[in-house]
Amino acid sequence: MATITEREQQNREAAIRIAERLWNKREYELVDEEYDPLVEMHTFSDPDIVGTKAVKEFVQRYHEAFSDFHVELFDVQAVDDRVFARYRMTGTHDGPLESPQGDVPPTHRKMDMWGLVEARYEGGLCVEEWNATDQMTLMHQLGLAPE
Repeated sequence: MATITEREQQNREAAIRIAERLWNKREYELVDEEYDPLVEMHTFSDPDIVGTKAVKEFVQRYHEAFSDFHVELFDVQAVDDRVFARYRMTGTHDGPLESPQGDVPPTHRKMDMWGLVEARYEGGLCVEEWNATDQMTLMHQLGLAPE
């Protein structure tokens, strides 16, 4: 089994804190503690998200759209300056979901889908993050795309 360095362990723990405290407990101030002020976040659903204010707004949009939003991490691995994980997102779409393509009114349907995250750290802060979620599955589950 490979040995994990102290820095890798710290980065791994930071990624877990972000999932548990920011996404699940809605502790938005955590963004200022765990992300670089000029962080870049890349997702399939939005143009690049730059800066801590934009990260908070991105997370809040999902919390407003899914009042019972929950994320669970699996297989969290830290290698050099990067952390990799699979995640499962669940929630009920009971609020408007803002998107660059236009707002989606509440469907009151359940979301349950998987994603992958890769985060890059410098000096103990996340400086870049890539999130890949199955947007087509989400659209099917919300009744917005044909089966």
